[in-house]
Amino acid sequence: MTEGPLSLTKVTASIGGALVAASFFLPLVDMRSGGSAAADVFGVESMRRHIERSRELESVKPLIEPALQQLDTFGAGPSLRNLSRLVGATKEIVDTVIATGVAPAEARTASSVLGTTRLGLWLVPLVGALQTVLPLLTRFRGYAGFFGLVARFGFGLVFVTLALIPLLGAPGARPFLGSAVYAALVGGGLMMAAGMGGVTRGNFVLVFAAQGGILAAVVFGLRALVEAAQRAL
Repeated sequence: MTEGPLSLTKVTASIGGALVAASFFLPLVDMRSGGSAAADVFGVESMRRHIERSRELESVKPLIEPALQQLDTFGAGPSLRNLSRLVGATKEIVDTVIATGVAPAEARTASSVLGTTRLGLWLVPLVGALQTVLPLLTRFRGYAGFFGLVARFGFGLVFVTLALIPLLGAPGARPFLGSAVYAALVGGGLMMAAGMGGVTRGNFVLVFAAQGGILAAVVFGLRALVEAAQRAL
């Protein structure tokens, strides 16, 4: 059992982690406030109609039916959890085609991308749960080490960035945004604050330097992505 004064930064980090973990299960879109405009914000219905118009639908329907069911589930309740299930069902289809030996070379790349995407989605509740539980193990006492503080700040920055993309990049969609976006924003912000506020006299220089490097890498990375997208258009 770790003795010492109560660490407010650990309490803050634990609350932030709980909010981040919750964002995985909460809705990405507020169906009630958005009404019919938000009901198909991800284009699920149009994708479904496009698939059903395919002349080969009947021959492949047994294969793609699980993915179609997950597509409907995601359309009815858009969340990262349902999205991860849809990605998993789609990967199973691709892997089945690859197993036949007649799939194009791009199919293996698609399978890898889908697998990585599903793993990335499940890192959201995993990171949130770890950040919630670890401070509890010390009863919110003691200090976090260098790597713990940098990890808090880094993961928090990632979640804040992901939440800000729809908030700042698509102002017209703000009335439709669900609680998952705001939970990730607040939770990530609390994790960043805990990572910055938990420094000590002995490690603040190294911690702030590392956190500054992470922030710079994210900013320059986003700028490079935006410039690449503008050139592509």
